[in-house]
Formats: sequence, C-alpha cells, structure tokens
Amino acid sequence: GPGIAILLDSVGEFEFSLPFLKAQQFNGMTGPGYLMSLIWLIYTVIILFFFGEPVRSGLEELKQREEMAERSSKQDSLLGRRSSSMIRDGNTVRRAITDEMDEGFEPKYSSSSEEDFDQTPSDDAKADITNESTASDKSKSGYCSCMKNITRPVIICMSLIFMKRISLEAIVGSTSIITKNRYGWSIKNVGMLHLVNGIIVIPVSILSGYLSTSYEDRYMALWCLSITLFGMCFLFDPTDLFDHETSYTYNESPLSVGPHSYITGSLIAFSGIEACESFVASLMSKVVPSALAQGTFNSGLLSTLVGTGGRAVGDLFITCMGLISLRNLLNLLIIPGATLVATSIALILWNYELLGV
Repeated sequence: GPGIAILLDSVGEFEFSLPFLKAQQFNGMTGPGYLMSLIWLIYTVIILFFFGEPVRSGLEELKQREEMAERSSKQDSLLGRRSSSMIRDGNTVRRAITDEMDEGFEPKYSSSSEEDFDQTPSDDAKADITNESTASDKSKSGYCSCMKNITRPVIICMSLIFMKRISLEAIVGSTSIITKNRYGWSIKNVGMLHLVNGIIVIPVSILSGYLSTSYEDRYMALWCLSITLFGMCFLFDPTDLFDHETSYTYNESPLSVGPHSYITGSLIAFSGIEACESFVASLMSKVVPSALAQGTFNSGLLSTLVGTGGRAVGDLFITCMGLISLRNLLNLLIIPGATLVATSIALILWNYELLGV
C-alpha cells in the first residue's frame, strides 16, 4: 500500500470526469482513494458471484464439547433436585405412617411403595427441567443470541483489540502530520517509512507463527505488547515537557526525538503491535462459544466492529490532540497510547488463568 502510494505520487496531476460527479482531480493525494474505490468495486463483484460459505474446521468439535458440558450440568442439577425431592417426599411418607400407627391403624404405605415413590422425581422437578430446556432452546434460536453468548474472555479479547487499535492509530495514523511538522517530510518520505514497516512485519509474522507452536497465545501477546511499549518509549520526547516554544519543530537535544529516534521507535512499536494482533485473534477464536462461531452475527463481525470503532476513536483522538497543539502532538498521542498498551498488559496479567486455552 505505501509503495503504491509512492508510485501514484510520482504520476503527474490530471483531470478526468465521472458520471454524476463531473470533473475530478487525480494527484498524489486523491489517487490512492480512486484506486482503492476501483479495487473494492472489483472485489465486491467477485464476492457476489463466487463467494461460498466455507466449512469451519473444529466447529462441530466445539459444539460437542459444549453439549457434553451442558448435559453434565443438567444431570448434576437433576440428581440434586431428585435427591431433595426424595428426601422431602420420604419424610412425608414416614410422617404419614407414624401418624397412622399412633392412631392404631395399619400403615397404607409399604416399604416397596415408599422406595418406588422416592425414586420418582416430583412434578416440580420435571417442570423446572422442562422450563430450563425450553429457555435454553429459545436463547439459542434468538436473532441477537450472539450478544447473550458473549463471555468474559471474549470481552477481554475485544477490549484488547479496541485499545490496540487506538494505540496503532497513535503510532501510524499520525505519521504524516507529525513528520511534516517536526521534520519537514514529504509524502514520499512517509510512504517509504510505511513501506519499510510493512516489509519488516512479514518476517516478524513468520517468526510469530513459528513461536506460536511452542508458546501459548496469552504469553506471546504479553511479550508483543511489552515490545510495543518499549518501542513507544523511543517516541516519547521529555524535552517537550519543559521547552516547546524555542523551536517550531523539535528541540535540538540528545534527549529529544529526532528523525532517527522516531524511525526506530515506529519500527519497533509497529512490529510489536502487528504481531500481537495475530495472537489476540487466535486467542479470541479459542475462547469464543459455538454460538459466536457461525452465522452473520459472529465473533468475526464483533472483532471487526470493535477494531473499526477503535480506529475511528483513534482518528478522532488525533484530531482533538492536533487542535490542542501541533507542536506537542507527538507526546499528546504517545503518552495516552502507551498508557493503553500498559493497561492491556495489566488486563492480560489480571486474567491470565482465564485466558489459558
């Protein structure tokens, strides 16, 4: 993507016409938008004619495990109610026999009839079990049943995705604004940085896939977030906290964030947060219930909505911080972003046993 943006920026500016939109300008700023519109149009047509619902591997096994757990829970509940019913009805029979013997009558209940009576569940127990089964069937067939099946591990993974997206926007989404105001970079410089980021992510992803065979997702997510936090430390400029009026760009100091520090921090933080995304997605696919693993309203849709919401909040946050101060925009974005990354680390540590799958 960034490489194509560099190529489009080298294309000369020209004007063309579109139906209902009249004359349009094609240049380095509008070219990527027109190109992506054409690509998404072709992609949509291909989906409409050739897409088929794939077979989800492991879905049937997940359903069987959940059914076995539910059946075991119902059996335990039935045994508990039957035992209480047996005790209650047995006491009633014994009291009736005792009363009749005190009055001089022969007991109407024999030991065999008492045993038969005790072994039969009460009508109340049967009604409760029937009601539970009916309610369970209704909850599974509801239109918005996915919202009812969101468990705590799923909420944790969705929170991680949301905070990660905001932090990613603070690192990547603000690159063009920060580098233009601090270092005077052009579109080609920004595109080159993103291109290098994208190239580095490829071997990082391969390494992550290799490590995922030996380590758990929660463990690798912790390490990736820690690497991201380490990279964001390179982007924090302590000199701007004390002096931001001497220069309109950045302070000439060994502690300030110059171009080299910015590139180093951006590469480390971006690689770490992109690698973390794969482990969080893998973790969510393992903790999600079967009700959220099929249909349209599933975990994939929820994670997409959460990720898109996090991206939108991140862009809105960049805009608000830019209105406060363009000169201090780097610290205004990195400090809250690093706080969210640290919060994500604490969230995983706090629920480490819960995420053990």
